[in-house]
Amino acid sequence: MRRIVGGLGLLAWSMVCAVAAEKPESISSGVSADFAAGKLVAVASCSADLYPPSAEVARLKAERVARSRAEDKLRKALTVVVRDHKAKLVRFGGAERVAKLDPQTAVIERIDYGATGGVVLWLALPLAGTKDRVKEGGAAEPAVSDAGTGSGEEQ
Repeated sequence: MRRIVGGLGLLAWSMVCAVAAEKPESISSGVSADFAAGKLVAVASCSADLYPPSAEVARLKAERVARSRAEDKLRKALTVVVRDHKAKLVRFGGAERVAKLDPQTAVIERIDYGATGGVVLWLALPLAGTKDRVKEGGAAEPAVSDAGTGSGEEQ
């Protein structure tokens, strides 16, 4: 009976460790690193202007300000990630390559709009860069290039 309980405890412990390894890590205030997905995610918000003509107009400015704040958070978090997580960055081309990433290339992962025009924005920066993405095995694969060169308008 004791061996069964001990075996179950070991199984439970290994499951907890596996789940903990996949969770995103908090890097700094408002920024988390998801090394399994290969991205840094920053959360930023901005309240609406006090006297906008409409909520839509207020959202435009709030979205720009929130994005700028999230980019600043990503810039600061990149230095922390490069300094403290060098071993985890090997699969993304190494710490030097990750340090050269530009937060302006980050994409909006999620955005919540408030009724008055306020915005909460989640900005994701892929650690593999924009030119190539990382496969699950750790090898880089080229990104898909744009299929068209036209303006997208019908003639």
